[in-house]
Amino acid sequence: MIQETNNSTNQKPLGTCEPRGSEEILIDPNIKFDNKMKEDIQKNSGKLKAMPFPVDVFDSVFKDIIIATNEALNFPIDYSAACILTAVATAIGKTAVLEVKNGWKEFCPLYMDLLGNAGAMKSHPLDMVFNIIKTIDSEEYQKYSPLLEAYEEYLSFTKKEKLKVEKKVEPLLVKTIMSNFTNEILSKRINDNSRSVCVVSEELETWLLGMNNYSKADQSSTYLTMWSVKRTDVDRVSNHKKPLIIERPFLCIIGSSQPRKLKKMFPADKSDSGFLQRFLWAFPADTQKKCINENELDNKYFENYNRWIRNYYENNKPVVYPDGQPKAKIYRFTNESKRIFLDWQKENTVKVNAAGDSLLSEEYNKFDVHFLRFALIMQIMEDSTSNVISTKAAQNAVKLCAYFENTMLRVLNIIENDSGLDMLKVALHLVDNKGMTHLEAVKYTGISQSTISRHSIKNKLQNE
Repeated sequence: MIQETNNSTNQKPLGTCEPRGSEEILIDPNIKFDNKMKEDIQKNSGKLKAMPFPVDVFDSVFKDIIIATNEALNFPIDYSAACILTAVATAIGKTAVLEVKNGWKEFCPLYMDLLGNAGAMKSHPLDMVFNIIKTIDSEEYQKYSPLLEAYEEYLSFTKKEKLKVEKKVEPLLVKTIMSNFTNEILSKRINDNSRSVCVVSEELETWLLGMNNYSKADQSSTYLTMWSVKRTDVDRVSNHKKPLIIERPFLCIIGSSQPRKLKKMFPADKSDSGFLQRFLWAFPADTQKKCINENELDNKYFENYNRWIRNYYENNKPVVYPDGQPKAKIYRFTNESKRIFLDWQKENTVKVNAAGDSLLSEEYNKFDVHFLRFALIMQIMEDSTSNVISTKAAQNAVKLCAYFENTMLRVLNIIENDSGLDMLKVALHLVDNKGMTHLEAVKYTGISQSTISRHSIKNKLQNE
């Protein structure tokens, strides 16, 4: 049990979760540290140990291909798993939504970065996992192409000729995977697709840095709004007399990058935009290039995975109202699964408040939404015929949050020196002013124990 302590024997723990301001560290006596995490920290000499991806959250269709490609092709489990999560989220799109409370519904888009060194096999899982959706895109294009030809032929008719034939309207191209595009085209694809769109970029850095080349305006604000599936107005649309008004844009983003490029991708002057805080990170402990082995891969694993994706697409087509808005299937928590969420969220609230006014706090705060999206994805992967979030799905969401919290802390540690994240400041506040142990501060901030100890001693010497 975590308690606030000082030299006084009369000091009592804070038994509240009510906000007390950024200078107060809220410690709920009912919340316990994860003993496993504490052991991991101790065994690693104060460093934040990389957490293995909890691959057991997946049913066999997904787990088998992740393990098989790891053994035969050296695909890191973290990358394959993150790609599958994002691909399934893309397949779900606006066909399903989780109603958390009256008036509060969450769709499940994900922004994901596969982080690792060059040669770490980041692009191959992307190709493997998203190939089936690209195939579906190709099939849609085959339907679209003759319709477009007929429409263009109709446009070439004179007014008199048009009166003699059936009026034709411009067909819509339903395209999901976007890799090479302008912001204008991306907005149009999102507007035209009643399910979802997914940006797949093998070089996420290039896409992020080139995002604003289209105009002087900061395009990141558009992606912030889309992450929340909120109405987005796009005024800069050529050949259109009126702006695009996208009521519920569903966009996933996934790509790969290298740790050394993080500071460039998310510079200090952009850290407050909220863009960084919306990303999840697949970041294996080992991202070194592996030698080719002699193991062969059974194609049945690809077939089983592809079949699941295709079946979901075919059996869960978006139902569109006359106003153009999709009707999503509504999922709800059971009493037991809701309790799991509320207990987890209570602990996450402690982390948010403990971090005070910092980017770390903002990162933790986003995990409330990440949990809900993971729960919906997990449920559909487990049983898409149900309309409730099972206990298993909620428990798996807890495991996924633990993994992505770990990678988030490791990412912030990489970029903290140049971004003004103040995580060290938070850690020292916890230790020096709130009586936390160094190991407990490591859990909350991700700052190494040695760094906390060094600066804590320095502060004490300066104050003497």
